[in-house]
Amino acid sequence: MLALGTGMIVLMVTAGVGIGLVGRLYGFRWRHKGRVFSESDREFFQNLLYRSETAETKLETMEPELGRTRDRDNILEDSHRIIQEELANERQFNLSLNADFSHERAHRKFLEGKLRDQAEALEAAQRRIDGGSTADRRRIGGLGQTDRRKHPGARRVARGRAGCRGTGVRSCHLLSQVQLQSRAG
Repeated sequence: MLALGTGMIVLMVTAGVGIGLVGRLYGFRWRHKGRVFSESDREFFQNLLYRSETAETKLETMEPELGRTRDRDNILEDSHRIIQEELANERQFNLSLNADFSHERAHRKFLEGKLRDQAEALEAAQRRIDGGSTADRRRIGGLGQTDRRKHPGARRVARGRAGCRGTGVRSCHLLSQVQLQSRAG
């Protein structure tokens, strides 16, 4: 009997718990009849829906602007690439110019050295000529008046001076110019 009483108690407890759960479920459904979510849930989802709608409208308005931005980005990338290519070309050109300038500097130094050597050689030749002409003047100066007349160049000089005697230096000069012009003409 004890077993029968214990079994009945378990059956009644089980039936009570079952009826309580079923009643609670029906009570919850009746209370929230027509409402799946509570008021706070409803406000949250309305706020979420509003945000998604505003995000969609913003996206729709931003779509053309994003397209223009993509176009500008492509243009900027192309411009950047072109500028990089031009800079590379300029660097190459500068390197070739530097090489040319180095070559020109070396050639200029060579020419300046050669010019310096030629100027020194010319000065040495000029000194020799000056020394030789000084010796010739001494030799000619050492000749007497009679010796000058024997020399063919000295005779011409003497004849030229003879034609100018007594006329003065200026008239001799003018006369020699007239003679030169008449001979040229």
